[in-house]
Amino acid sequence: MLLFAIAICVAVMLYQIKGFVLRRRPAAVQPDFGAIASANSSDGIVVQTLDGRILWANPAYLRIMRLTADRVVGQHPLSFCMPPDQRPDAAAIAAFRYDPDDPAWQRLTLVQNQRSDGTLFWNQLSASFHDIPSGQTLAVLSCRDVTEDVENQQALRQSTADLARVAGYDSLTGVANRATFAAAIGAALSDPSLTGRLGLLQIDMDKFKQINDLHGHAAGDAALRHVSATLTAHLRQTDLLARMGGDEFVALCIGISDEAELLRIGRALCLAVQAPFVWDGQEISVSISVGAVMTDAHDASPDHLLQKSDFALYEVKRRGRGDVAIYDRHLHTEAQRRDRLSQQLRHAIDQNALTFFFQPTIDLISGEVSGFEALARWQHPTHGLMHPSVFLPLARDMNLLRHVDGAALGAAARLSKQLDASGFGKIRVGINGSHTILTNTDHLDSLPHFVTRYGVSPDRMVIELAERDVFGDPERRAEAITAMQRLVDLGFHVLIDCFGSGYAGLLHIEDLGVAGFKIEKALIRQLDTAPACERITAMLMTFSKEKAIYCVASGIETAAQAHLVRGLGGTVGQGNYFARAMPQTDVLEWLVNHRLSRSQQTAGA
Repeated sequence: MLLFAIAICVAVMLYQIKGFVLRRRPAAVQPDFGAIASANSSDGIVVQTLDGRILWANPAYLRIMRLTADRVVGQHPLSFCMPPDQRPDAAAIAAFRYDPDDPAWQRLTLVQNQRSDGTLFWNQLSASFHDIPSGQTLAVLSCRDVTEDVENQQALRQSTADLARVAGYDSLTGVANRATFAAAIGAALSDPSLTGRLGLLQIDMDKFKQINDLHGHAAGDAALRHVSATLTAHLRQTDLLARMGGDEFVALCIGISDEAELLRIGRALCLAVQAPFVWDGQEISVSISVGAVMTDAHDASPDHLLQKSDFALYEVKRRGRGDVAIYDRHLHTEAQRRDRLSQQLRHAIDQNALTFFFQPTIDLISGEVSGFEALARWQHPTHGLMHPSVFLPLARDMNLLRHVDGAALGAAARLSKQLDASGFGKIRVGINGSHTILTNTDHLDSLPHFVTRYGVSPDRMVIELAERDVFGDPERRAEAITAMQRLVDLGFHVLIDCFGSGYAGLLHIEDLGVAGFKIEKALIRQLDTAPACERITAMLMTFSKEKAIYCVASGIETAAQAHLVRGLGGTVGQGNYFARAMPQTDVLEWLVNHRLSRSQQTAGA
């Protein structure tokens, strides 16, 4: 019984202790979830009075501003968060007030702020307003550092702008490109107020390929930049310059009063571009050719206007480049005729339909025939037999001269083979070679093929190259001389044609390894009327004798000229006085008759 009583007492005591403990345990405290959220938010949160004084700031705001709470609480943000050049004065800060009724505060606002270390950042702000039991209204400002987003957007906008510029402007020169020009001229042509007051200048750089060939493509790019900068500087602010591709530019001139004004602008551009520019320590000169056109009521499309300016540009090039020509109806008609003729010429060359006539060269002492020269002719279906002075310029413009060279060499080789089979094997046959022989290595190296395929050796052939093509351009002279040496190495006999026309060939001819030269026809034709021509001719013939160089007096038309040439020491002549150019079918008969005539003259003597 005692043990049972003790157990009962212990149980009661434990229950009482347990009750005491339970009564002494404090009641559970509800967590401040708002404080936890604001403390861990990445956005800065600031509680302010309506006059802007900070009552409280969360840790994120302190991290953003890189300040401690004691330097923030009680302060106005405008006194420390604005860049110095934007920071308001004390009076403005004192006058600041939030207006809870102004919806602008509830919208997101982007401002540039400054941290305590001086770094700038983009701050995205929004405000809300709350009434507290004391009756006071407080402003709760939410701040977010969006610098990375803003910078990414700026980079995107810059990229977009760059892409737009690439799409509308030429990357090399910085001027407008073809697409921008098309949009501008289309808009201008559709404006009735501009009818008859638009001018177009189509601009080509002269001999741009030579700059690339002589100095390299980097120099060519520099030349394009020089020309575009010069044109831009000398055009009016209302004009639009565009690069259409390669070395081609156009200028759209708005508000032109008449053709005379457009011509003045074009000539001013030509003059300005002529000033050389320095590249890699050397001066490079450029020039431009300009085709000009004024709009009229019939210019309904940009293509029509460009076609007209192209007609004018061709006229400038035909006259020698470096100038301006303005479109007129005559140019249009002539250009259409030229285009038709060009297409017919291309077809004739493709069909190997050019004809070659042959004119002999005569030994003035013995009277023997020393050679023949192949001269191109074109038997046009409606215009008849056409002289090379008419169609070779077209072939040059169409880059067909190399094909004419090949056809001429083939015709010369066929005649040479015929002469050899007929007992006239000592007579060489020559051609007038084009300037492309001097500028196109592949073309030059292909020349032996045109004669060897007929079983004729190159040493039976003579290739004449004009002095102006060899020496006319000082910058290309070394290249031309190298090409001539290559011709000699291939076995051809080389003559410099039109010698004495003023390109200082005498200074170089001894070192060229050429067979000789042909005196300029203009000198021979004026022997009996111009003493200066006689003196120059005499000097050239004396020079040829002293240097043992072959010399041909070409262009002899009369007996008096032939007599003067012989009196000056000339030994070889060519011209209509001796024989006109003849078809290959007439050559053998003429040779036989010429030999018979000489025999009769010798017998009579």
